[in-house]
Amino acid sequence: MKSFRAVSLALMLLSGARSDPLIQIPPHIQTMELSTPKPVTEAQMQEFKQDFVDVDFNKDDQMDAQEVRAHFKGGISDVELFQFFLDSDTDRSGDVSLQEYVDYAAMLG
Repeated sequence: MKSFRAVSLALMLLSGARSDPLIQIPPHIQTMELSTPKPVTEAQMQEFKQDFVDVDFNKDDQMDAQEVRAHFKGGISDVELFQFFLDSDTDRSGDVSLQEYVDYAAMLG
């Protein structure tokens, strides 16, 4: 079961609460076919991809803890960050792939 804090973190990611202009989704991510644990609309999938790209500052197609913390400009606690990675980093690599993020985000909706 996801904690309230983990869900609130994910909702902040998904809410479009961005202080910077949108970063264009790279073509390789735009065209990527992703599965989801439950159905999502095309608009939701685009939002998930946009959220991921906005957080992946170094453009290595992985979200790491430093990027998530930087995205929230210090407005995320260590506990919230840790819970987000526990819930979303299913292969326990220390990074969240686009597929892992989409799986996580789809389950929140």
